[in-house]
This record gives sequence, C-alpha cells and structure tokens, in this order.
Amino acid sequence: MVRGCPFSPSLHAEPSEDTMRGLLGFHLDTSTPHGGRPCCQGPAACVSLQKTAVILCLLLCSTSLSPTRGQTKIPLETVKLWADTFGRDLYNTVTKYSGSLLLQKKYKDVEPSLNIMEVDGLELVKKFSEDMEAMLRRKVEAVKNLVEAAEEADLNHEFNESLVFNYYNSVLINEKDENGDYVELGAEFVLESNAHFSNLMVNTSISSVQLPTNVYNKDPDILNGVYMSEALNPVFVENFQRDPTLTWQYFGSSTGFFRIYPGTLVQADRDNREHFKQLVDELMVKGVGIVNPALTEAFQILKQFQEARQGSLCNQAIMLITDGAVEDYKPVFEKYNWPDRKISTLADAQENVMEYLHVLSRPMVINHDHDITWTEAYMDSKLLTSQAQNLMLLTTVAMPVFSKKNETRSHGILLGVVGSDVALRELMKLAPRYKLGVHGYAFLNTNNGYILSHPDLRPLYREGKKLKPKPNYNSVDLSEVEWEDQAETKRVLFLTNDYFFTDISDTPFSLGVVLSRGHGEYILLGNTSAEDGLHDLLHPDLTLASDWIYCITDIDPDHRKLGQLEAMVRFLTGQDPDLECDEELVREVLLDAVVTAPMEAYWTALALNASDESKQAVDMAFLGTRAGLLRSSLFVGSEKVSDKKFLTPEDEDSVFTMDHFPLWYRQAAEQPAGSFVFNLRSAEGPEGPSQPMVVTASTAVAVTVDKKTAIAAAVGVQMRLEFLQRTFWAATWQCSTVEEPCLESCQDSELDCFIIDNNGFILVSERPQEPPKNKAIQI
Repeated sequence: MVRGCPFSPSLHAEPSEDTMRGLLGFHLDTSTPHGGRPCCQGPAACVSLQKTAVILCLLLCSTSLSPTRGQTKIPLETVKLWADTFGRDLYNTVTKYSGSLLLQKKYKDVEPSLNIMEVDGLELVKKFSEDMEAMLRRKVEAVKNLVEAAEEADLNHEFNESLVFNYYNSVLINEKDENGDYVELGAEFVLESNAHFSNLMVNTSISSVQLPTNVYNKDPDILNGVYMSEALNPVFVENFQRDPTLTWQYFGSSTGFFRIYPGTLVQADRDNREHFKQLVDELMVKGVGIVNPALTEAFQILKQFQEARQGSLCNQAIMLITDGAVEDYKPVFEKYNWPDRKISTLADAQENVMEYLHVLSRPMVINHDHDITWTEAYMDSKLLTSQAQNLMLLTTVAMPVFSKKNETRSHGILLGVVGSDVALRELMKLAPRYKLGVHGYAFLNTNNGYILSHPDLRPLYREGKKLKPKPNYNSVDLSEVEWEDQAETKRVLFLTNDYFFTDISDTPFSLGVVLSRGHGEYILLGNTSAEDGLHDLLHPDLTLASDWIYCITDIDPDHRKLGQLEAMVRFLTGQDPDLECDEELVREVLLDAVVTAPMEAYWTALALNASDESKQAVDMAFLGTRAGLLRSSLFVGSEKVSDKKFLTPEDEDSVFTMDHFPLWYRQAAEQPAGSFVFNLRSAEGPEGPSQPMVVTASTAVAVTVDKKTAIAAAVGVQMRLEFLQRTFWAATWQCSTVEEPCLESCQDSELDCFIIDNNGFILVSERPQEPPKNKAIQI
C-alpha cells in the first residue's frame, strides 16, 4: 500500500521578507552576560537590510550613557539610514559580481519553452519502490543460484577421509618463505585494485577461503568442504557478470571455513589491528559469569512456555554466552534436563554445538524451507577509515544451505549459509536526487522501524583524528534523525513536508519519500538541441554532480574510469552506444548549460576589469542548477582564494551530493528570488573550527509558468569578511542624508554594533576581542 501524509516540523526555516520588516525596532534583552562579555544594558534597535537576509542590530551600552540619553542621541532613523546605506552597497556588490540579474533574465527569456510539472509523490514513491524491488530481487536470485549449486555439489560429493587438496587460503596467498618459495596454501594469486569493491585488492575470477586461527586448515572436514564448495566459483563469476552491481558473495560452512568472492588477501594490517583494538577497548570485564541463576531462570521460562504452548512454533533452545562460566551447572541440569540427557556438561555443548544446530535446523531441511533473511544496516569494517558516512552501510541477503542426501535428510544437516552484500548507497541511487527537489529526500526503514538509510543518519563520530561507530547506530528510528538536535545551535528552515511511503515487495523494508510544500511540489522541464548543449557543456568552468547518475558507469568495466561529464559527451555524440543514461536528466543539463553559458563571459569581463579594491572584496562567483550543474569563476588568483575547500568534494556542504543540494542553494531557495542569504565560512582545522575567513552570499533564480513557480538555479559570491566589515563601518559614519560625521557612531566605546543574520548569528562585530563567528547572539 502506498500512503502519503503532510507533516510540518519546525526544521530548516528562514523568515520571509515581511517578517524581517516586522523586526524594525525589535529590542534585545541583554540582562544576562553573554560568553563572559561585559553586560550592556540599554536600548537596542534592529532593522532589516532590503534584499538581504541580514538584520542590523545596534546595542547601546549603559556604561556612561543613560538609556534615555542614548535613545535621544542615536535615533531609530539614523539606524535605518545606516542599514539602507549598508544594504544598498552590499546588494550592489553581490548582484554585480554574482551576475544574478543576468541569470534571472536568461531563464526569463526561455520561459515560453519551459514546462513546470507537479510532482505526484504517490506515483514517485511507487516507481522508486518498484525499481528497488527489481534490484533486490536480482540479489535474491544470485543467492538462490549459490544455494542450488552448493546443495548439488554436496549431493555429488563423497566424503574422503584421506583427501589431499590445495586451495587459496586468504591469509597465506602470495606469501613466501625465507627461500623465496610460496608457502603451502599460499600460491600466487593475482590481485588488482577494483573501484567497485572500494579500491580493495581483489581477484574477480575466483574466490578465496578464510579460516579461524583455531581451525586446522587441512582437517578432513575442512578439506572436503572446501573441495565441494569449489563448485561455487563459476556461479560467483556468472552472478557478477549477470548483475555487475553485486558486491561480496560468500559461503559460510558449518565446518568453520568461509569462502568469499571476489578472492582477496586478508592480513592483520594496521587498519585491521586498529579496528580490532577499538572493539576490544570497548569491552568491560565485570567479574566471573555465574551460570546457575541464569540457567535456572532460562529453564523455568522455557518450561512455562512449553506448558502453555506459547512463543515460537519453531524449536526452542537455551543459549548461554559467557567467557567466565564456573562449574556450578550440574545441579541445574539434574533438576531440569537430566531425564532427557540432552546436555550433560558444558564441554559437551562446546564440542557438539553444530550437532545441536543440525537438530534445530531439521524441520527446515525436511520441509525444504530456504528462508530468505535480510539484515539490519551494518558497517563495512573494511571502510572504517573512510571519511564518508553512508559509503560504509550495507545490508545482507542470506539463505541456508542443507544436505539433500537421502541418508542425511532425516538428520537435518545444515551445510552452511550463502549470502551477498548490498551497498545501501547503490539502492538509494534508484531515487534520483533531481526528482526530489531542493529539500526533498528518500529514506528506507526496516520492518522493526529502524532506519536503513537516511540523509541525516550519521553512524560515525570523530574521536580525535579517528572515526568510530556510534553505539546502536543500526537501531535508530525516524524520530531520532528527523527532529532538530537541541544540543546544537543551528540555522533552521521552516518547511512543511509531505511524507509518502510504501513497502518494497518481498523484503522487510519500506521506502519513504519526502517532498517540501511550495516549489518542492514542482519540477522544471525544458529542452534544447544536443548540438547547442554539447558546445556549452565543454567549458572548463563547468562541472556536474559527481555523485549523481547521469550515465551508468559502474557496471561495464570499460566505463568505470569515465567521469559523468565525459560519459554524457560520449553518449550524446554516439561514441559509445552501450552507455545507458538518464535521458530526462541529460536534457535538463543541456538546457541549463545553454542558459548559464553567458555567465562565463560576464564573469570573465569582470575579472579582466577588476580594480585592486574589488580584488580585496570578492574571491569568486558561482552558480548551481537543479540538474546538478555547477559553474564557478575566480576574480583573484587561485593561490589568493581565502577558502580553497569551497566547491570541492572535501567540503560536502558546498556541492551537490546524493543526499542534498549545496547549503547555499538550499538556504537561497527559501528566500524570495533576488534576496541574498549570507553565511560565514570557517576552515576546519585539526583542533576544531578556525576563525571565519569568508562570507558566502547566494540568491535563488525562479521560473514561473502558468502560475506555478519552480527554482531553476541559485547563484552567489564568496566575499572576504574584511570587505563586509569595511562596508559596514563606512555606512555607519554618517548620521543624515548629508555626508556629515556622526556625533555618536559605532566607533564609540559606548555602542555595541552587530550585524546579525535572520537566525541571530553574528556576521560583523566591532569588538576586537570577539571576532565574528557562527554564534547566535542572545536575544
């Protein structure tokens, strides 16, 4: 069933222009000291700066002036004059260097050829769900192929006590002795870095075998099982060729070995040792395990359920996990279990655990029940050192493998389990970002109500320079990621969201799609010729969202080295007929490339004619479109750019990703078109945020067709903070329309002057001991 419902959380909000005008004459309550500063008690005045999401606030200290005198000497009209002057100068600068008016005109010129369609959330979530179901069905089919091959191989294999057989041991492959000869079970094994497997060294033509250190690698049971499971190698390869989105495939044997495809080398390298040490460090020893009370309670519960015929209809068992059991179990067994003599000693349980497992699995074998199991989200430990959060999250589909031999069928012999990993990132690619709008997103839930994938799910935390998994990172529900984090001071946007959800058939998962009201309900569609679009795509200042799927490049090995832009060009020129591309997204990119192309010449002309003064003001201009196209242009040399991370993959908040549009785009989209939003940017150092260096200013470009409005793009500039400060102090030097110096101004020690944005964060402060920061003033 597909469902939709509206929801209005107080998240991600910015006040409208009318709200900002209503702040005129707003008074700050500063009776409480703020951050250890001297307390200023006196009148305050705030006015909004037209066409900017900035408010000018002046606070008059009462250290030497009475409140009445202060209000007389600095009338509100003067504050408004300062705000108008500062706002005008600032607006003229950002519109000139961003080219926002030109870009708005270019989209206005093509409005007659554009179409704005309303997004049907129910249809969208249904389509995404069907695509995900088809993808997951292919994973299940691959696992079923492994089950059939393993059971058939066991059926045709006769146990040989004296079997001699060499195999690729994952720990020993490519290892040589002191004479330079390969060690036993360590023959030459070709390994190559593979981007599909997170750039790990693998061999995609064959699998390798891993064994625990306490298992003899030439035990007859091991050798027979490994020999029998060699039949899985061609199935592994065929599965991968049939579905190149498959990742790891494996067979875990009940005898204790683990066969993994593609074959890989497992060694105790630094990352593995660090990961193991991290897990061990988190263990806490709290004395010796006392088995008697635990077993007594367990037997009583089991007896009650058996007598009342409650609980699971499957086999019921008691499992005890402990590392410090003492020898007080015998009286419990005599009282509760002695007549049946199922277990006599703990050693008996340890030595025959698989025998009891066969007993538990017997009904499934007899009934041929190959239940499909999907796991919760979990972290790929191989990628624990990665900086990306969602790249590590996986789910696994697994099925049991049983013996089909007539002589063992009644014994219920479990041969092992086969499975394959599914990267959640690959699954979420089937919910394309451009179809969800500026603030929209998709998420996955399990049947237990836990998040499987969500843009705001952050499974790691940083401790010093290391990333570590958060406790219970895979048992987080929707409310924990949807609601505002009260522990942090954030800029917020008020959005009304519509939630649409449905199940993904034949899986325990459900899919949710969130669309924001307003422009989030519409998608802009246009068209242009491939020839014109190609010409304007091939500009050095243009890039595409690297995480978005314009063309499928991760399936065919020949395509994996192609960037999205290069792949699109090959697709449009017919150089590679085997490339599959999202034709709708490609059309939108071509249109955006044509419409935004004049911006390059505009910015270049500004850079060529820039004065020394302007070079100290604006570092760069940039724009982004709803199709993930990004253009930028420098007004200074690259070595002089204040924030070199901006618009690079290293700074995820400033670029298009699978999870979100750039922050400057999202904030601009919630302001009236043409109204600029300002943000301080800081460079993150090893010890934490450094002092703010630059300010970004951005504004949205909207298109209206048939009374429906959609956001086509956002454009902005990166300015130096010093320029903002100089402009402000210059504006507050006059007290009337006649250019005369003020008797009282922000240069006076009795006045505290701040520029704050519409969320109360300080942009400019006159206090030399307190530089501007992303910190809210208490109001």
